Amino acid sequence: MSSLTPSDAQRRAIEAPDGPVLVVAGPGAGKTFCLIERIRYLIEQREVDPKRLCAFTFTNKAATEISQRLAALGSRAGLVRRGTIHAFCADLLREHGAEVGLRRGFGIADEDYQRAVLSRAGTPYRFQKNLLTRISQHRFQVKPLGEDDSKKLRRYEQHLKDRNVVDFDTLVLKVAALLEVPRIASRIQQQYAHVLVDEFQDLNPVQFEIVRQLAVPHGNIYGVGDDEQSIYSWAGADPRVFLTFINTFDRVHRIELGQNHRCPRQVVEVARRLIAFNGSLFDVPRTVIATRESAFGVELRHFGDDNAEFSWLLDDIRRDRDEHGLRWGDVAVLYRQHTMGNALEAEFLRGGVPCRMAKGRALADDPVVAYLIAALRVIAQPGDLAREAEFMRVVLPATLFSEARTRAEDRDNEVLTQLELLARERPRGSEDARKIRRGQYELQNLTTLAQRHHRLDLLVEELLSQRVGQYRSVLEERHDEFSDPASNPEVVALAERLQEAVRAQRQVVFAPMGGLELALRGMLAAARYRGLLLERRQATDPLRIGPDDVPSLGVALGLFKALQYLATREFTNVFRDFTAFDIEATGRDVHHDRIIEVAAVRVRDGVLADTFTTLVRPGCRIPAASTALHTITDAMVAGAPTFAEVWPRLRDFFGRDVVVAHNGHGYDFPMLRLHTERIGAALQLTPYDSLPLARELHAGSRSLPELAHAFGIDPGASHRALDDTRTLAQVFLRLSELKLARARKTALSNLLDHLGLALALTPSLGDEAARFFDVARIHTLGKYSTSLDDYARSRVEAGGTAAPTIEQVIDLLGGAVLMSRVRADKNADARYPETMARLRRLLDDVVPQLPLGMQMEQFLQTVVLSRWDGTATERDRVNLLTLHATKGLEFSRVYVVGVADEDLITGSQDKRSEDDVGEARRLLYVGMTRTQDRLVMTYADEREGKPRTELGFLVESGLLAGAPGVRVAGS
Repeated sequence: MSSLTPSDAQRRAIEAPDGPVLVVAGPGAGKTFCLIERIRYLIEQREVDPKRLCAFTFTNKAATEISQRLAALGSRAGLVRRGTIHAFCADLLREHGAEVGLRRGFGIADEDYQRAVLSRAGTPYRFQKNLLTRISQHRFQVKPLGEDDSKKLRRYEQHLKDRNVVDFDTLVLKVAALLEVPRIASRIQQQYAHVLVDEFQDLNPVQFEIVRQLAVPHGNIYGVGDDEQSIYSWAGADPRVFLTFINTFDRVHRIELGQNHRCPRQVVEVARRLIAFNGSLFDVPRTVIATRESAFGVELRHFGDDNAEFSWLLDDIRRDRDEHGLRWGDVAVLYRQHTMGNALEAEFLRGGVPCRMAKGRALADDPVVAYLIAALRVIAQPGDLAREAEFMRVVLPATLFSEARTRAEDRDNEVLTQLELLARERPRGSEDARKIRRGQYELQNLTTLAQRHHRLDLLVEELLSQRVGQYRSVLEERHDEFSDPASNPEVVALAERLQEAVRAQRQVVFAPMGGLELALRGMLAAARYRGLLLERRQATDPLRIGPDDVPSLGVALGLFKALQYLATREFTNVFRDFTAFDIEATGRDVHHDRIIEVAAVRVRDGVLADTFTTLVRPGCRIPAASTALHTITDAMVAGAPTFAEVWPRLRDFFGRDVVVAHNGHGYDFPMLRLHTERIGAALQLTPYDSLPLARELHAGSRSLPELAHAFGIDPGASHRALDDTRTLAQVFLRLSELKLARARKTALSNLLDHLGLALALTPSLGDEAARFFDVARIHTLGKYSTSLDDYARSRVEAGGTAAPTIEQVIDLLGGAVLMSRVRADKNADARYPETMARLRRLLDDVVPQLPLGMQMEQFLQTVVLSRWDGTATERDRVNLLTLHATKGLEFSRVYVVGVADEDLITGSQDKRSEDDVGEARRLLYVGMTRTQDRLVMTYADEREGKPRTELGFLVESGLLAGAPGVRVAGS
C-alpha cells in the first residue's frame, strides 16, 4: 500500500469487491487517491495483470499523476492503460476506424481548426464558439438545431469528412458506433478486466455508454466522482449519470467518502448550506464532515460598484499577504466569465500586484509550438485551405489576420484571398505586405521541406530554424553573437568524450570547483544524461571533468556547447542535391511580361554538376529599360526557340529535383506556371524559395548580388540567368550551412537556466561567456526554472559548506530585487525553455522507424489531446480563474468575485431553467471548496455602470442575510 494511511471509508473504497463500484466523494475527500490506490491494490493484492486495467481520467495531468504515484511498482505501472477518454478513442480509431467510415491517417481538429472551418462555411467569428456548443449539445443531448444551424453543421461535417479530419465529439461518437459492431466490441472488451473512471460526473451519455460497453463481459467498473460537482452541462455532462450507473448495473456497491480534508469547517458548512437547495440525487442526504479548522470565517463583502470592489480586493490581498507571509500564488480570484477576468487583470497590473489569467496547460497554447503544429498540419494535409489559413493566423500579427478574417466574412470568401488582396493594396514596401508575403512563401515551401526528411525530429528542427512567426527565443535573437559549437575543437573533444562515456556506460565525475560542480551536474541531468551521474559500485575509469576543460570558453560554457553539439550531431544539410533556377523577362509583371531567358544549374553533393541555359523568343518587343538591366536585345532573341519548344527540355532537366529560386514564389514560379498554362502544359514541380531562409539568416540586404558579396562569391554578370543561377546555387549551399550552424548555436535553450547558474559560480568569464551570462541568468531567476531549487537540494546532499548559499547565488545572479522583477514580468521568453523541454519529450516518444506521415500523425494527435492537461497555476502570481477552470485545484485564499451577479452565474435570465440554477449552485460550490484557509465572496450593486439583477439562489440560501458562519460587511 501507499505510505499514506487511508481512512476507514477510503479503505472500503480501495478494497471493494469485484463488480460495479461507485465511490461518491465531495471536494477534498481523496477521490484520486482512492482511484490510484485501487489500481495499486488490484495489481499487488489481487494480482491483476496491469495490462488489463483501463483507467479514464479527465486530464492528461491526472493520468501522469497515476504513473508517478505508482512508481513503486516499477515498469509494471506503465502497462496500465490510462488517459482521457478522447485519447483512448483516438487510439481505438487508429486501429479500427475503417469499420466506422474513417480513412487511415485521419487528423484531429482542435478548436482553432473548427473555427477556421466555420469561417469558411460563413459563420462570423464572434458566433462560432456558441455554435460549437450548440452542435455538441445536439450530438450528445439530442437537443434540436434550428434550420440555419443544421445547414452549417452539414457543411462543417462535410468539410471534415472530405479532408479526413475528426473533431473531439466525433472521436467519441465514432467509438460508440464501433462498439456496436459485435466482433470489434468483443475484441476490445477482452483486453480489459477492470475499467476505472475518475471524475465520473463529467461523463456525457455517449461516453458513459462507451465505458459501459468495455465492462460488459465482467461488470468490473469503478466510478469515482461527485454529482455535486457536475458543471459541464454544455459538454453533455449530467449528474444523473450516477443514477444511470445504478440502474444499468446490478447490485452496485456504493461507497460515500464523507470527510473533507481540504476545506476548513466554516467553509464546508456554508458551502453545504448552498448546495443543499439542489436536493439529494440519492435516497438519503449527503453528509460531509470537515477535518480542519481555520482562524478565518467566511466573508461576504458588499460594494456600491465594481470599482470599489476591485480596489478593496487589491488592498485586502496585499494586507493578507504581508500579515501572514503568503506567496502571491497562494491566492486565487474566481469569476464566471472571461470579461470579468480581463477587467481584474487590468486593475491588478495597474495596482502593481503580479497576476495571471490561468489557462489550460496545453502545449499547443505556446506560440512556438502553435507555429510548429500549424506547419506540420499543412504538410500532413496538403491542399486544406483551412489548415493554410490557420498557418497564416499563427505567423501573422493578430490585428493583420483579424482584418483579413473580417473582410472575408463581409465578402463571403476565403481569408487567404483577403490576405492576398491586403498585400496588393498596401503601399509598396509596407511592413504588412512584407509579413504577408513572407508567410505565403514559407507556406509554399513547407511541402518541399517535408520531402527532404524521413524523421520527424529532424523535420521539426528544420521548421524551427526557419520560423516566421511572431516569437523568437533569446538565442535565436542573438545567434550572431555566439560561436558555432562545431567550430571549437575543445568543445568537439569534450562532446566526443561524453559520447564515449554514454557508449561505455562510464560515470561522469566533476572535480570540486566551489559549487560550480553542482551546477554542472544539474546541467548534465537536465540534458537527459542523468544516467552518467549515478554512482556505480564498479565504476572504473570515470570521465573526469574539471576547471581545465575547454579553457578557451571555460568549463561551464564549454559543457553547454558540447551538449549542443551532441544534440545536433545528426543534423545534416538536406539540400546538397537540388537544381537552381532563374529567368529573365521583358519586365517584372508576372501576368503580362514574357520570359526571354531561362537557366538551371544541377547540384550534386554540394557541387555544381551540370547547366542548362537558353534564350527564349517572347513574341513581343523587349522594353529598353529591361534591356538596360539584363543587356538582352530583340536581335539576340529573334532566332531563339519559343517557350513551348524550351519547356520539354527544361522539364527534363529539372527531373524530380527540388527546384530552388530566389524570390521564387514571388516571381519565378508564378511566371513559369503562367507560361506552362498558356501552352497547355502541366507544371509539376517541387519548388523551394531561398528568400525566406536568407531573411532568417542574413541581417543585411537579401538580394542575390549582396548575398554573393557577403559570402565572397563572384556573381558574374548580374541579371543574366546563367550567372545568377550559378550564384544562387553557391549562395544557397552557404545559407544551408549557416542554417546548420545556427541550429547548433540555438539548441538546448531549455538548459539556459542551468547555464546561468553555472556561469554565476564561475570565477571569471571570457567575452562570450559574459554574453551568455547576460542572457541566461534571467532564465535562472525566472519562475519556470527549477535550477535554483535543484542547486539548493544538491548543496545539502553534498554537505554544503564549500558551496555558496542559495542567497549568495541569487546575489551573483543579480540579486533578489531583479529576481522579483523577472518573476513578475509577463514575458513569453521565460516559458520557452520549459516548452521546448516538453516538446522534446513528446518527440522522443515518436517511433522514427515509421513513415514520416505516421510520425506526424502520432505527434499531432498527442499534442492536440494535450489540451486536456488541466489548468496551469502560478506560484508567484495571483491566479485569476474562471469557476469552470478550478477543478482539481486548491489555494490558501479564495476570492469569488461577483457572487451575487446572477447573470454572471447562470447565464441569461430569459433562457434559465431549474437545471441551470442547479448547475449554478454546483459551480459556486466548486469555487468555494477550492479553499484551504480563507474564503471571501464579493458582489457589487452596480457593474460596468449597470445595476445587478436579483440575487436569486443566494437569497434563498440566506447567505446575503448573514447566515450562520458568514460575516457580511459593506463598503
